[in-house]
Amino acid sequence: MQVADRWHLWHNLTEATERSVAQHRRCLRVLAPAAAQPEPEAVPAADPSATPWPRGHWFADRTRARHAADHTLLEAAHSRRSVQRQLGMTYRTVKQLADAETPEELFTGQWQNRSSVLDDIKPYLDDRWSEGCTNAWKL
Repeated sequence: MQVADRWHLWHNLTEATERSVAQHRRCLRVLAPAAAQPEPEAVPAADPSATPWPRGHWFADRTRARHAADHTLLEAAHSRRSVQRQLGMTYRTVKQLADAETPEELFTGQWQNRSSVLDDIKPYLDDRWSEGCTNAWKL
């Protein structure tokens, strides 16, 4: 009677999977053609005071671009599953982007307007930062 431990089972499964994928890579390439990434639409300039994330902030710019790409594909009659595959997003992300009429609706969340242990000393830290002190040890 032969007995195999878990490591050997996983190791053998991994090797068999790699061999199978290597043998059928041409078939996989035919099934999944490279999807062209749509160009994000230019978002009209909005009032910076109306949004918590101004232009130039990496999170805001990325969210606006993803929102524009999502809506562009959906307006071109693509299904949400198709958009998910083309943009490499989860279905939940595509749904959130599709349900939001503007990207600014996506900027509200659990981390905004929360209290912090630094709230009492933020004015002091802002003053020190504006004076050029960027090292925490010099405060």
